[in-house]
Amino acid sequence: MLERLKEIFKGLDTAYGQTKKTAEVRPNGKQEVKSFTIKQPVTNQLWQSHIDGIEPALGIVPINENNECKWGAIDIDVYNFDHTAFIKKIRKFELPLILCRSKSGGAHVFCFTSEFVPASLMRTKLQAMASILGYAKTEIFPKQNSVKAERGDVGNFLNMPYHGGDRSVRYAFNDAGKALTMEQFSVYYDKHVLTKDQLIHVRLEKNQAEETIFPDGPPCLQTILSNGAIVEGEDVDHAGRNNGLFNIGVYLRKVNPDTWKNNVEEYNIPRYINPPLKANDVISVINSIEKKNYDYKCNDKPICGFCQEKLCYTRKYGKEGAAMPEITQIKKLDSDPPLFFVTVDGETLEVEPEILHDPEKFSIVCLTQLNKPLLPIAKLIWRKMISKLLNEMDAPLPAPDDMRIDVQLKEVLVDFVSRAPGKSLSDIKKSKTFMEDGVCYFRWKDFWRALVRTKSWPDKTYPKNKTMRLVQNIFGGKQVFKKIDEKTERIWAVDKVDLDTVTIRKNKAKDAPFQ
Repeated sequence: MLERLKEIFKGLDTAYGQTKKTAEVRPNGKQEVKSFTIKQPVTNQLWQSHIDGIEPALGIVPINENNECKWGAIDIDVYNFDHTAFIKKIRKFELPLILCRSKSGGAHVFCFTSEFVPASLMRTKLQAMASILGYAKTEIFPKQNSVKAERGDVGNFLNMPYHGGDRSVRYAFNDAGKALTMEQFSVYYDKHVLTKDQLIHVRLEKNQAEETIFPDGPPCLQTILSNGAIVEGEDVDHAGRNNGLFNIGVYLRKVNPDTWKNNVEEYNIPRYINPPLKANDVISVINSIEKKNYDYKCNDKPICGFCQEKLCYTRKYGKEGAAMPEITQIKKLDSDPPLFFVTVDGETLEVEPEILHDPEKFSIVCLTQLNKPLLPIAKLIWRKMISKLLNEMDAPLPAPDDMRIDVQLKEVLVDFVSRAPGKSLSDIKKSKTFMEDGVCYFRWKDFWRALVRTKSWPDKTYPKNKTMRLVQNIFGGKQVFKKIDEKTERIWAVDKVDLDTVTIRKNKAKDAPFQ
């Protein structure tokens, strides 16, 4: 089964994830964990250890370097989740999904393809399916449409099922809600796996948007009421029924601004609201809508689970205004200086700390790279939002060698020394270097000019004084006094040996901009 699972869950081959327990405990009593992405190949040994139940479990990144994937998942982080009821809902809507139990007791709802497909296609389909199932606000894997693999970025990993093999608590369910062994899961997978063409043509419209119900209105209301009424029960209380009728009333007001009040009562029937609200509650809903130019209440039940905000903004009677680009994740690259990968509407932006710190600067980056400017936002609100995402951030990603400050500095220094060697110490005055007894001599101003000329040196982060300390710490460079043409000059000396091997790296940036 090792090779079979490895093929089914094939993703990024050059990195994998692990989640380890920490000593900290959350207020709810659950132990805190820390997630790590390890930039090493995914091996058979890793998979075998996973199947054997050896900690930590294996996490696979679904998106590869080509921004494609063979699987995606809806991650439902709900304790005491009713898996049997949910699998019935999946089959009711004829969705090509396989439900697995997560370690916490929630659900990982997988969609599989037999070939690699664009990550953007997988994400679009899964987001629509999540909305149909009432979990629009849950995380979707892959989390990005694209990653900047050439800059050291990798996607996010998802912990794999069957940690511990057939003894695992992370197993798949069949249509009857019964646990499947690994062998049974393999057969079940063959039944539900899709080709690329089948994924493209998965029919979702019949489940999510019957135009006979609220034509050109919010897709959330269309989805909910195409499949039944807003029923008071486990997920919807009295306030939820109120909110349902409120949103219906907002739609009616947009369609018929003069007569909408007379139509609200028509929707307070079991077909739409079950049980119907009392007369005084209906009057209260109407008065609330009339009192202020309210728009839809998208963040409250039962609407929130079925929200498709961006689609809603395109509807004639949908939400007013324009959709705000959604920032869902931040990852830190452990480079010098540090960089941050920010996921905005599924796309990855590479930004420096000072840009992440300033919403106006970040908006310009969104505009230039995504053609999506941020709407105005107060700096305090922005920094609270960014701080929350930073607190949720996984361990920093290791940077590629060419993004390490010591490597960058070495490349320029080696080029500088070899490009313009002088024949005597006096040639230093001609902006050359001179080698004597294994020691290289040069003027700082000449080396600094060579650094700046590369246009890649972060001179704002590492100005002259800091760069001097780098040369001292990394290469053992030092200032010396030498007599040149009868005049004593202060120049720099670096041992030739130090240019061949970088052994010191003391200036690694450690802190994020928000603490």
